[in-house]
Amino acid sequence: MIFFDASREWVIILPSGILYSKKCAEDLSRCIGLLSGAAKMPPIIDSLAPAPSGAVITLDSDGGTSSGFFWRAGPERVEISGRSDRGLCSGIYSFLAALGISWPAPGEEILPKPAADLSPGQSAAFPLSPDRASESSDFTGDSPAAAPMRRYVPAGKEEIKKALKKPEAFAAWAARRRYDALVFPLAAYMSKRTRKKLAQLRQNAGEYGIVLEAGGRDLSTLLPRWYFLFHMELFRMQEGKRTKAHHFCITNPDTLKIVKEESEKFFRAAKTEMFHLWPDKGASWCSCPSCRAFTAQEQNLMAVNTAADALLKVNPNACITYYEKPGAIVNIAPRKNLYKLERLPDEEEISKEEK
Repeated sequence: MIFFDASREWVIILPSGILYSKKCAEDLSRCIGLLSGAAKMPPIIDSLAPAPSGAVITLDSDGGTSSGFFWRAGPERVEISGRSDRGLCSGIYSFLAALGISWPAPGEEILPKPAADLSPGQSAAFPLSPDRASESSDFTGDSPAAAPMRRYVPAGKEEIKKALKKPEAFAAWAARRRYDALVFPLAAYMSKRTRKKLAQLRQNAGEYGIVLEAGGRDLSTLLPRWYFLFHMELFRMQEGKRTKAHHFCITNPDTLKIVKEESEKFFRAAKTEMFHLWPDKGASWCSCPSCRAFTAQEQNLMAVNTAADALLKVNPNACITYYEKPGAIVNIAPRKNLYKLERLPDEEEISKEEK
């Protein structure tokens, strides 16, 4: 069993020039100070300064694009390295979580108790189980689809309100839970008041290298539901009847025109580099005579392609993620600014460590 003794005279070494890591390094120092029982926080020094003679925690970044990380711990030396500056932040909080610190909600922090049966002189030792004494999340991949982005997707309006009520505390919580991006629905960016709060959150989150993204299960919002009263033909057919619920009739030219116009409005309001357009959960697509020529996956891609064309006009550098069921046969080519996901963030399992 490896123990981390917080009562030692630790020194944190942080190279200058690493973005996003200042707040994380300060949080690391603060937490070790709390664990020591004396609130004596380890100093943070530059890597160019004279090497300390005692116990050290070295922080480093490869400067890449992947959010992977690696750390290992010994009695007198801890090494935390990120494949990127953002990855280093995740590595820091992975190490703190391995010590037993948890953050169940913004503004809440639970500290562990020191290990029992300590050796003489170990006044504040905390165990690192053998399988956690050397942990990695070592991924590669440069495209938005390949990068191992951990995204927080609010479950509903109440979660959005809580996130925006105290943006600084929420950004810190998201960093501690190792999220790389915060995804808010397109509609949130359309409200001037909410958009202002999102701008504040973007600034707070940016201090940790966390980005704000727009969308989610938002495909249906690209055709406003109020059209149904006078233009039922725009909406999907289910069991021979048009229904307002979920998606739309993708083969209707008027539908595509509206979807493109609405997409442009959302994209201009959100002003982000990454959008997400995923289908409604558990909902089918249109079964009218024209749409029946296409599978549900193909209809989904046709809708996203239309939005992708609109995004190309608004921001050629931005992109959209879309969902496609693994193994699905789709005889339609995606636009170049689309990235396919075979698993959605709001369906991913949360590890025991994060519950």
